[in-house]
Amino acid sequence: MLERRDVSRTLGREPILTRASFQFTSEIPTAVLGLSAPARESFLRLLSGADKPQTGSIRLGGKDVSQARREKGRIVRIGRHGVKPSGQKAGKLAGREALERVRLGARLDVAVSELDLDQRLRLAIASARAANRSLILLDAPSADLALDIRERFVADLGQMLSDTGAVVVLAAGAADEALGLGGQALVLDRGRILQAAHAADLFGHPANLTVALATSHPVLNTLAMQARAGQGLLADGSTFQPPDTLRLPSDGACTLAFRPDDTTLDRRGAQCVRFIVRALGEETIAGRRFLRVHFAGADWLAPHAVATPPPGMVLNVFVDRSRLMVFDAEGRAHSGS
Repeated sequence: MLERRDVSRTLGREPILTRASFQFTSEIPTAVLGLSAPARESFLRLLSGADKPQTGSIRLGGKDVSQARREKGRIVRIGRHGVKPSGQKAGKLAGREALERVRLGARLDVAVSELDLDQRLRLAIASARAANRSLILLDAPSADLALDIRERFVADLGQMLSDTGAVVVLAAGAADEALGLGGQALVLDRGRILQAAHAADLFGHPANLTVALATSHPVLNTLAMQARAGQGLLADGSTFQPPDTLRLPSDGACTLAFRPDDTTLDRRGAQCVRFIVRALGEETIAGRRFLRVHFAGADWLAPHAVATPPPGMVLNVFVDRSRLMVFDAEGRAHSGS
Protein backbone atom coordinates (compact mmCIF):
# COMPACT_ATOMS: atom_id res chain seq x y z
CA MET A 1 0.00 0.00 0.00
CA LEU A 2 1.12 3.54 -0.80
CA GLU A 3 -0.46 5.90 1.69
CA ARG A 4 -0.52 9.69 1.66
CA ARG A 5 -1.50 11.43 4.86
CA ASP A 6 -2.27 15.15 4.90
CA VAL A 7 0.31 15.79 2.14
CA SER A 8 0.98 19.28 0.79
CA ARG A 9 3.40 20.33 -1.93
CA THR A 10 3.62 23.35 -4.21
CA LEU A 11 5.53 24.02 -7.43
CA GLY A 12 6.22 27.72 -7.43
CA ARG A 13 2.75 29.15 -6.88
CA GLU A 14 0.99 26.06 -8.21
CA PRO A 15 -0.34 23.69 -5.53
CA ILE A 16 0.36 20.07 -6.42
CA LEU A 17 -1.26 18.57 -3.32
CA THR A 18 -3.07 20.42 -0.54
CA ARG A 19 -3.61 18.48 2.68
CA ALA A 20 -4.33 15.40 0.56
CA SER A 21 -4.90 11.98 2.07
CA PHE A 22 -5.34 8.91 -0.11
CA GLN A 23 -4.40 5.25 -0.38
CA PHE A 24 -3.14 3.41 -3.45
CA THR A 25 -3.25 -0.38 -3.21
CA SER A 26 -1.74 -3.22 -5.23
CA GLU A 27 -5.19 -4.67 -5.88
CA ILE A 28 -6.25 -1.97 -8.32
CA PRO A 29 -4.19 0.46 -10.44
CA THR A 30 -4.87 4.18 -10.12
CA ALA A 31 -4.76 6.94 -12.73
CA VAL A 32 -4.39 10.57 -11.69
CA LEU A 33 -5.79 13.33 -13.93
CA GLY A 34 -5.68 17.11 -13.84
CA LEU A 35 -1.92 17.67 -13.58
CA SER A 36 0.16 19.75 -16.01
CA ALA A 37 3.46 18.26 -17.24
CA PRO A 38 5.55 20.11 -14.59
CA ALA A 39 3.02 19.17 -11.92
CA ARG A 40 3.17 15.49 -12.96
CA GLU A 41 6.94 15.59 -12.54
CA SER A 42 6.63 17.08 -9.05
CA PHE A 43 3.84 14.65 -8.12
CA LEU A 44 5.82 11.59 -9.19
CA ARG A 45 8.97 12.80 -7.43
CA LEU A 46 6.91 12.99 -4.26
CA LEU A 47 5.51 9.47 -4.66
CA SER A 48 8.94 8.04 -5.48
CA GLY A 49 10.59 9.61 -2.43
CA ALA A 50 12.89 11.84 -4.49
CA ASP A 51 11.26 14.94 -2.92
CA LYS A 52 9.74 15.41 0.50
CA PRO A 53 6.26 16.83 1.10
CA GLN A 54 5.98 20.20 2.82
CA THR A 55 3.44 18.69 5.20
CA GLY A 56 2.30 15.16 5.92
CA SER A 57 3.84 11.81 5.06
CA ILE A 58 3.97 9.28 2.23
CA ARG A 59 4.49 5.65 3.22
CA LEU A 60 5.06 2.55 1.09
CA GLY A 61 4.40 -0.74 2.83
CA GLY A 62 4.43 1.02 6.17
CA LYS A 63 7.80 2.71 5.61
CA ASP A 64 8.50 6.31 4.70
CA VAL A 65 8.78 6.32 0.92
CA SER A 66 12.21 8.00 1.05
CA GLN A 67 13.46 4.98 2.99
CA ALA A 68 11.81 2.59 0.55
CA ARG A 69 13.54 4.48 -2.27
CA ARG A 70 16.92 3.53 -0.82
CA GLU A 71 16.02 -0.15 -0.94
CA LYS A 72 17.21 -1.18 -4.39
CA GLY A 73 14.59 -2.44 -6.79
CA ARG A 74 11.45 -1.45 -4.88
CA ILE A 75 10.41 1.55 -6.99
CA VAL A 76 10.50 2.02 -10.77
CA ARG A 77 9.37 4.96 -12.86
CA ILE A 78 8.38 4.58 -16.51
CA GLY A 79 8.34 7.69 -18.67
CA ARG A 80 7.47 8.34 -22.27
CA HIS A 81 10.72 6.88 -23.69
CA GLY A 82 10.56 3.41 -22.15
CA VAL A 83 13.73 1.36 -21.84
CA LYS A 84 16.87 3.13 -23.05
CA PRO A 85 18.12 1.69 -26.39
CA SER A 86 21.08 -0.67 -26.00
CA GLY A 87 22.53 -3.85 -27.43
CA GLN A 88 21.01 -5.91 -24.64
CA LYS A 89 18.41 -8.51 -25.64
CA ALA A 90 14.83 -7.95 -24.52
CA GLY A 91 14.76 -11.40 -22.94
CA LYS A 92 17.55 -10.41 -20.58
CA LEU A 93 15.44 -7.60 -19.13
CA ALA A 94 12.24 -9.58 -18.78
CA GLY A 95 11.39 -13.26 -19.01
CA ARG A 96 9.23 -14.87 -21.64
CA GLU A 97 6.11 -14.80 -19.45
CA ALA A 98 6.39 -11.06 -18.76
CA LEU A 99 7.12 -10.32 -22.43
CA GLU A 100 4.14 -12.32 -23.58
CA ARG A 101 1.96 -10.37 -21.14
CA VAL A 102 2.87 -7.13 -22.97
CA ARG A 103 2.66 -8.69 -26.47
CA LEU A 104 6.43 -8.93 -26.96
CA GLY A 105 6.78 -12.69 -26.79
CA ALA A 106 8.18 -12.80 -30.33
CA ARG A 107 10.89 -10.20 -29.50
CA LEU A 108 12.71 -12.24 -26.86
CA ASP A 109 16.04 -12.31 -28.73
CA VAL A 110 15.86 -8.82 -30.24
CA ALA A 111 18.22 -6.07 -29.06
CA VAL A 112 16.54 -3.17 -27.30
CA SER A 113 18.02 -0.75 -29.86
CA GLU A 114 16.04 -2.57 -32.58
CA LEU A 115 12.71 -2.02 -30.83
CA ASP A 116 10.46 0.93 -31.67
CA LEU A 117 9.13 3.31 -29.02
CA ASP A 118 5.93 1.37 -28.43
CA GLN A 119 7.93 -1.82 -27.88
CA ARG A 120 10.43 -0.12 -25.54
CA LEU A 121 7.52 1.14 -23.44
CA ARG A 122 6.05 -2.34 -23.32
CA LEU A 123 9.46 -3.75 -22.42
CA ALA A 124 9.74 -1.27 -19.52
CA ILE A 125 6.44 -2.57 -18.15
CA ALA A 126 7.49 -6.19 -18.68
CA SER A 127 10.78 -5.53 -16.90
CA ALA A 128 8.94 -4.01 -13.94
CA ARG A 129 6.66 -7.06 -13.80
CA ALA A 130 9.59 -9.47 -13.89
CA ALA A 131 11.50 -7.59 -11.19
CA ASN A 132 8.60 -7.75 -8.70
CA ARG A 133 8.69 -4.03 -7.94
CA SER A 134 6.71 -2.66 -5.01
CA LEU A 135 5.75 0.59 -6.75
CA ILE A 136 5.38 1.26 -10.49
CA LEU A 137 4.98 4.92 -11.47
CA LEU A 138 4.10 5.97 -15.02
CA ASP A 139 4.33 9.45 -16.50
CA ALA A 140 2.10 9.93 -19.58
CA PRO A 141 3.70 6.91 -21.31
CA SER A 142 1.76 7.17 -24.59
CA ALA A 143 2.40 10.90 -25.14
CA ASP A 144 4.89 10.48 -28.00
CA LEU A 145 3.23 7.57 -29.82
CA ALA A 146 1.60 7.95 -33.22
CA LEU A 147 -2.19 7.88 -33.09
CA ASP A 148 -2.83 4.32 -34.31
CA ILE A 149 -0.02 2.92 -32.15
CA ARG A 150 -1.16 4.98 -29.17
CA GLU A 151 -4.68 3.59 -29.43
CA ARG A 152 -3.38 0.00 -29.30
CA PHE A 153 -0.99 0.80 -26.45
CA VAL A 154 -3.68 2.52 -24.38
CA ALA A 155 -6.12 -0.32 -25.04
CA ASP A 156 -3.53 -2.76 -23.64
CA LEU A 157 -2.60 -0.73 -20.53
CA GLY A 158 -5.05 -2.45 -18.23
CA GLN A 159 -3.92 -5.92 -19.28
CA MET A 160 -0.22 -5.07 -19.12
CA LEU A 161 -0.43 -3.56 -15.63
CA SER A 162 -2.92 -5.86 -13.92
CA ASP A 163 -1.85 -8.45 -11.34
CA THR A 164 1.67 -7.06 -11.00
CA GLY A 165 1.69 -7.39 -7.21
CA ALA A 166 2.87 -3.76 -7.17
CA VAL A 167 1.12 -0.51 -6.43
CA VAL A 168 0.59 1.06 -9.88
CA VAL A 169 0.06 4.82 -10.23
CA LEU A 170 -0.34 6.47 -13.64
CA ALA A 171 0.05 10.25 -13.88
CA ALA A 172 -2.05 10.51 -17.02
CA GLY A 173 -1.18 12.97 -19.74
CA ALA A 174 -4.65 12.65 -21.26
CA ALA A 175 -7.99 11.12 -20.39
CA ASP A 176 -7.64 8.15 -22.76
CA GLU A 177 -4.70 6.79 -20.73
CA ALA A 178 -6.76 6.81 -17.54
CA LEU A 179 -9.71 5.11 -19.21
CA GLY A 180 -7.43 2.54 -20.84
CA LEU A 181 -5.82 1.65 -17.51
CA GLY A 182 -9.22 1.01 -15.96
CA GLY A 183 -9.11 0.54 -12.24
CA GLN A 184 -9.46 3.64 -10.12
CA ALA A 185 -9.15 7.23 -11.29
CA LEU A 186 -8.99 10.52 -9.45
CA VAL A 187 -8.99 14.14 -10.57
CA LEU A 188 -6.86 16.81 -8.89
CA ASP A 189 -7.49 20.53 -9.13
CA ARG A 190 -5.29 23.10 -7.40
CA GLY A 191 -3.96 20.38 -5.15
CA ARG A 192 -7.31 19.00 -4.02
CA ILE A 193 -9.00 15.73 -4.94
CA LEU A 194 -12.24 16.64 -6.70
CA GLN A 195 -13.48 13.12 -7.37
CA ALA A 196 -12.19 9.58 -7.00
CA ALA A 197 -14.03 6.54 -8.33
CA HIS A 198 -13.70 3.58 -10.65
CA ALA A 199 -12.59 5.00 -14.00
CA ALA A 200 -15.77 4.03 -15.84
CA ASP A 201 -17.96 5.63 -13.16
CA LEU A 202 -15.88 8.79 -12.98
CA PHE A 203 -15.93 9.23 -16.77
CA GLY A 204 -19.62 8.43 -16.99
CA HIS A 205 -20.73 10.57 -14.06
CA PRO A 206 -18.37 13.49 -13.45
CA ALA A 207 -19.29 15.31 -10.24
CA ASN A 208 -18.56 18.75 -11.66
CA LEU A 209 -17.46 20.63 -14.74
CA THR A 210 -13.75 20.50 -13.84
CA VAL A 211 -13.88 16.69 -13.66
CA ALA A 212 -15.77 16.57 -16.97
CA LEU A 213 -13.07 18.72 -18.59
CA ALA A 214 -10.31 16.50 -17.19
CA THR A 215 -11.97 13.31 -18.43
CA SER A 216 -12.60 14.49 -21.99
CA HIS A 217 -10.14 13.77 -24.79
CA PRO A 218 -9.28 15.88 -26.65
CA VAL A 219 -11.54 18.64 -25.28
CA LEU A 220 -15.01 19.04 -23.84
CA ASN A 221 -17.65 20.80 -25.94
CA THR A 222 -19.53 23.30 -23.76
CA LEU A 223 -22.43 25.71 -24.19
CA ALA A 224 -23.09 28.47 -21.66
CA MET A 225 -26.72 29.43 -21.15
CA GLN A 226 -29.16 31.03 -18.75
CA ALA A 227 -31.86 28.67 -17.54
CA ARG A 228 -35.33 30.17 -17.57
CA ALA A 229 -38.53 28.17 -17.02
CA GLY A 230 -37.01 24.92 -18.23
CA GLN A 231 -35.38 26.43 -21.32
CA GLY A 232 -31.87 27.72 -21.99
CA LEU A 233 -31.30 31.26 -23.23
CA LEU A 234 -28.20 31.27 -25.47
CA ALA A 235 -25.63 33.94 -26.22
CA ASP A 236 -27.11 34.70 -29.64
CA GLY A 237 -30.57 35.31 -28.19
CA SER A 238 -32.02 31.96 -29.30
CA THR A 239 -33.32 29.33 -26.91
CA PHE A 240 -32.41 25.71 -26.30
CA GLN A 241 -35.32 23.39 -25.59
CA PRO A 242 -33.88 20.37 -23.77
CA PRO A 243 -35.22 16.88 -24.52
CA ASP A 244 -37.66 15.37 -22.01
CA THR A 245 -34.90 13.30 -20.41
CA LEU A 246 -32.70 16.32 -19.72
CA ARG A 247 -33.65 18.97 -17.17
CA LEU A 248 -31.94 22.30 -16.68
CA PRO A 249 -31.67 24.10 -13.34
CA SER A 250 -34.84 26.05 -12.58
CA ASP A 251 -33.13 29.41 -12.98
CA GLY A 252 -29.70 30.98 -13.46
CA ALA A 253 -26.49 30.26 -15.34
CA CYS A 254 -25.64 26.71 -16.37
CA THR A 255 -23.45 24.83 -18.83
CA LEU A 256 -24.42 22.13 -21.30
CA ALA A 257 -21.53 19.79 -22.16
CA PHE A 258 -20.71 16.73 -24.24
CA ARG A 259 -17.60 15.05 -25.58
CA PRO A 260 -16.53 15.26 -29.26
CA ASP A 261 -16.51 11.46 -29.52
CA ASP A 262 -20.18 11.44 -28.53
CA THR A 263 -21.16 13.47 -31.60
CA THR A 264 -22.02 12.33 -35.13
CA LEU A 265 -22.79 14.12 -38.39
CA ASP A 266 -25.71 11.83 -39.15
CA ARG A 267 -28.68 10.85 -37.00
CA ARG A 268 -28.16 7.46 -35.36
CA GLY A 269 -31.42 6.53 -33.70
CA ALA A 270 -34.31 8.46 -32.27
CA GLN A 271 -32.50 9.41 -29.06
CA CYS A 272 -30.35 12.10 -30.67
CA VAL A 273 -30.47 15.85 -30.13
CA ARG A 274 -29.74 17.91 -33.24
CA PHE A 275 -27.69 21.10 -33.32
CA ILE A 276 -27.58 23.17 -36.52
CA VAL A 277 -24.00 24.47 -36.72
CA ARG A 278 -21.69 26.29 -39.13
CA ALA A 279 -18.39 24.84 -40.26
CA LEU A 280 -15.23 26.76 -39.29
CA GLY A 281 -12.55 24.47 -40.69
CA GLU A 282 -10.59 21.51 -39.45
CA GLU A 283 -8.06 20.85 -36.71
CA THR A 284 -5.63 18.03 -35.98
CA ILE A 285 -5.23 17.11 -32.30
CA ALA A 286 -2.97 14.27 -31.17
CA GLY A 287 -2.95 12.93 -34.73
CA ARG A 288 -6.73 12.98 -35.11
CA ARG A 289 -8.64 15.21 -37.51
CA PHE A 290 -11.71 17.05 -36.26
CA LEU A 291 -14.15 19.53 -37.72
CA ARG A 292 -14.37 22.86 -35.94
CA VAL A 293 -17.95 24.09 -35.85
CA HIS A 294 -19.77 27.07 -34.34
CA PHE A 295 -23.07 27.15 -32.49
CA ALA A 296 -24.61 30.08 -30.58
CA GLY A 297 -21.32 31.67 -29.58
CA ALA A 298 -19.56 28.37 -28.83
CA ASP A 299 -16.86 26.65 -30.89
CA TRP A 300 -16.98 22.85 -30.83
CA LEU A 301 -15.12 19.86 -32.22
CA ALA A 302 -16.97 17.18 -34.16
CA PRO A 303 -15.86 14.02 -35.99
CA HIS A 304 -14.20 14.75 -39.31
CA ALA A 305 -16.23 14.22 -42.46
CA VAL A 306 -14.98 12.44 -45.57
CA ALA A 307 -14.59 15.83 -47.22
CA THR A 308 -13.93 19.04 -45.29
CA PRO A 309 -16.94 21.35 -45.66
CA PRO A 310 -16.16 24.94 -46.65
CA PRO A 311 -16.18 27.56 -43.85
CA GLY A 312 -19.70 28.83 -43.23
CA MET A 313 -21.45 25.73 -44.52
CA VAL A 314 -24.47 24.73 -42.43
CA LEU A 315 -24.24 21.24 -40.91
CA ASN A 316 -26.20 19.05 -38.55
CA VAL A 317 -24.44 17.68 -35.47
CA PHE A 318 -26.19 14.99 -33.44
CA VAL A 319 -25.56 14.00 -29.82
CA ASP A 320 -27.15 11.08 -28.02
CA ARG A 321 -29.24 12.71 -25.31
CA SER A 322 -27.89 10.26 -22.71
CA ARG A 323 -24.43 11.75 -23.34
CA LEU A 324 -25.45 15.34 -22.62
CA MET A 325 -24.35 16.74 -19.26
CA VAL A 326 -25.58 19.81 -17.40
CA PHE A 327 -23.67 21.74 -14.74
CA ASP A 328 -25.06 24.52 -12.56
CA ALA A 329 -23.58 27.98 -11.96
CA GLU A 330 -21.09 26.55 -9.42
CA GLY A 331 -20.02 23.85 -11.86
CA ARG A 332 -21.76 21.02 -10.02
CA ALA A 333 -23.37 18.26 -12.03
CA HIS A 334 -27.13 18.86 -12.25
CA SER A 335 -29.11 15.68 -11.66
CA GLY A 336 -32.39 17.09 -12.89
CA SER A 337 -34.17 16.20 -9.68
